Amino acid sequence: MAAGIEDPLKGTNVPTDFEIPPCGIEDLDRALFNLFDKRLSFSIEVNSTPKKVPVVFSTGERFALTRRAPPVRDKNNALILPIIAIKRNSINFSPGQDGLGSPIANRDQDGYVVRRRLDKSDRDYQNIVNRLKLKSQKNVATRANFADQSVFPGNTSLPGTVASRRNSNNLSLRDSTSGQLLESNLGNNIFEIITVPYPKFIVANYEITFWTQYTVHMNQLIESLIAQFDGQEKGFKIATDKGYEFSALFQSELSPGDNFTDFTNDERIIRYTFNVKVPGFLLATRIDGMKNPFRRYLTAPQIEFGIDQISTQAVKTSKSSVTGEEIGKDASKKFILSDVELLDKTGNLPLARGETGTELKQLIENPFTGEQKTVYSRVKTRNQRRGETVASSLIVVDLETLNDQSQD
Repeated sequence: MAAGIEDPLKGTNVPTDFEIPPCGIEDLDRALFNLFDKRLSFSIEVNSTPKKVPVVFSTGERFALTRRAPPVRDKNNALILPIIAIKRNSINFSPGQDGLGSPIANRDQDGYVVRRRLDKSDRDYQNIVNRLKLKSQKNVATRANFADQSVFPGNTSLPGTVASRRNSNNLSLRDSTSGQLLESNLGNNIFEIITVPYPKFIVANYEITFWTQYTVHMNQLIESLIAQFDGQEKGFKIATDKGYEFSALFQSELSPGDNFTDFTNDERIIRYTFNVKVPGFLLATRIDGMKNPFRRYLTAPQIEFGIDQISTQAVKTSKSSVTGEEIGKDASKKFILSDVELLDKTGNLPLARGETGTELKQLIENPFTGEQKTVYSRVKTRNQRRGETVASSLIVVDLETLNDQSQD
């Protein structure tokens, strides 16, 4: 996997209210079959009456339909002619796409975004930021909903109301003067982004065989095929029942085959065979044993920048280090208790609430021997807004916090 590209199937954040139909090899087969059976609708004239030519897809026990010398017969051993047989041969997934080329990069791609919409939690978020500067609703954050005014701009919400200390329209003392309360303005919202793994591109090769008993019927089938090509192209645009569209590219040669030289009692058989290439893709495949292909992510409408102050040397925990005084030493003992303790992939204990991934260097003196020993401790933080205070000699003081309103 290329550097910087995460696995699109990573995580368990699967949406429960979103689904799109998968696209696979069977969809290519069915789209090509419908082209010959429904759209082109080949017919011949028998006794001044038009007769539709049946189309069969050669699979399973009929795999030899286009290979054997005699054509298909019914249960009474009568020839089923005319008939059109479709058989899928090879599937090419090389970068060259079977000589057709592709504008798609041959490297790993990030997830493909298929839906971007407002998240369900955005309604609650809008009640907190109060974009419309509402003043009289209890479920919308305003200054009037603060119960304690001793701490600026206020503290503790009144019972049954919503209040917020974030510096936004919820703290405004003036009403909105725009008058456009129903304006469709998106920006400071929480969006839900749903992705699927990038499509896997393939080229399916098919062999089409026309079987007839008379030359005039074969001529009608060939003329009907060529006359209905889309524009001047040698092919057709095909679509599946699910709405996916592909291009069926016909090769320029139709190879004949007949039994004119066989002077036996067998009936005369006329056969023409040609190849069709269908560039396609595999998207959102749902197969037993595979992970759900859909993943959901939420945008952050507000980014917080903080400045911290410490009184000792800070050391960033590396993957090769261990906690405490063993930093930089042999890490062979990191996973000894992994069967009874929950460790992360680096062998460290997961961070508790309020902790960061940084460790602070501290010198501890033995009161009996006077020897100094270097230890490393986890950073502890103080958050007065959440009512949390941790007493420690390694307190990190929050000097300033800046909020940036993002558009995504």
